[in-house]
Amino acid sequence: MNKTIPYFELSGNAYEIGLQHGRLAAAHVKRSIATYQKMFKTYGGLTWDEAKRRSLSYVGHIENFDPAMMDEMRGLAEGAGVELQDILALNARSEVVMMQKSDKHEVHIDSDGCTALAALPEVTADHHTWLAQNWDWKSTQLDSIILLRIKQQNGAELLMVTEAGIIGKIGFNSAGIGVCLNALGTVGSPDGVPLHIVLRGILNSVKLSDALEKINKLPNACAANYLIASGCGEAFDVEKAPADFDVLYPERGYITHANHFESMRMDVVDMSRLMAPDSFIRANRSRRLIGRAVERGELDEQFIKGLLCDHAEYPDSICRHEDPLDPPQLRMCTIFSVAMDLTEKRMLLAKGSPCESSYLEYTI
Repeated sequence: MNKTIPYFELSGNAYEIGLQHGRLAAAHVKRSIATYQKMFKTYGGLTWDEAKRRSLSYVGHIENFDPAMMDEMRGLAEGAGVELQDILALNARSEVVMMQKSDKHEVHIDSDGCTALAALPEVTADHHTWLAQNWDWKSTQLDSIILLRIKQQNGAELLMVTEAGIIGKIGFNSAGIGVCLNALGTVGSPDGVPLHIVLRGILNSVKLSDALEKINKLPNACAANYLIASGCGEAFDVEKAPADFDVLYPERGYITHANHFESMRMDVVDMSRLMAPDSFIRANRSRRLIGRAVERGELDEQFIKGLLCDHAEYPDSICRHEDPLDPPQLRMCTIFSVAMDLTEKRMLLAKGSPCESSYLEYTI
């Protein structure tokens, strides 16, 4: 495995940004398509053509959310030499792959795992705002991950790590606003804005209130957790179900999240408890370790990188490794590890499990 994540700089209007994304990362985009083509069949029993047909139902939702995003996807498809529906299926992959029909409703059946944290200036050794996570998913996507620096004509500049072909994921912008993602599962109808489109909306926001508005602007098709922080020294966590949401705040200057609902105010069926029982261990482990670091005044960059390498409850640990005892279709590992200093607008990024990789630094 190549330990370097490909880095591309994109600029211009939405269509031009998509065109450059597609041209520069064409091989990676096609690798993403191949991965999800297989995954759609494995998880939902869907052919690729059927998955693409289902993805068309999200066009209206995306247009209503931000028509520029559809322009970007059109450019991306042309640049990569694939059909627009291929790109739609990638950007709605959580809604297409993770949902299967039941007699009465849609059930979210599996999720990317991850552990995320935010730490505020009052508890960090450098008095900066930090946002970090390990993103855990299928090892087949290891070589489809790319890092994009996007200079938009009418918006914030972005530094975003994503799966090639997907226009929204994890990163931060020139306003110092960053976002991490934790998958959640609940009963609901997959009719609304795809979560990766919501992520891009958050990254396009120049105020925290704008980011919160983007999450709840329109109905969401899929449950997700958005951990959002800003270089101004604030952070909050949004647990979003298709029909409801709640906001959680840092306690003692930090907050962590994994892959289950923690809100006591929402009436949701939490499928995450069954899909990711290790989520409770990872969430509690990260919270306890950070608490100890705060008490000792050691919550710094090195501590955060060390936490992301933690192997308690291996292989289902914060630094996740494939479990050979799991069925092949259920095996996951850490695909990338990211730590973002939102005060200085710099990103530390490692490909694969961070215990086996070095962090490289990027800035905007």
